[in-house]
Amino acid sequence: MTLVSIFNPVPTKSFFFAFKSSFASPIVMGFTSAILKKAHDKLIPLLLPYLEVYEYEAHHVSRYEKYPAMALILEREDDTDNQDVEIISEIYRRDALNFKALFKFTRLTDDSVEEMADAIDSI
Repeated sequence: MTLVSIFNPVPTKSFFFAFKSSFASPIVMGFTSAILKKAHDKLIPLLLPYLEVYEYEAHHVSRYEKYPAMALILEREDDTDNQDVEIISEIYRRDALNFKALFKFTRLTDDSVEEMADAIDSI
């Protein structure tokens, strides 16, 4: 599994060789951290600049044959509401669609350890 963290903020080519990929971040001012946003933006070159119709929408043409399944793990702040989580989750779900990859889940760190472990195992 590829994990983007503060210790490895830049995903490498190993990203698209992975079977699964998890993104984890605290929610800061209603969105993921700047570190995860920067790492996520660095995935854009893994697509070609050309567009094609995919599922009745315009999406980038894939540069590679296959991309890993994606999952998102978020940690709430005191002022985080459900709408923040829904918006972030929808953005990552749409990005997975652009990569033609499977978006498995969005989980919160306040879920039980067993639930989180089961969700990660299911990727």
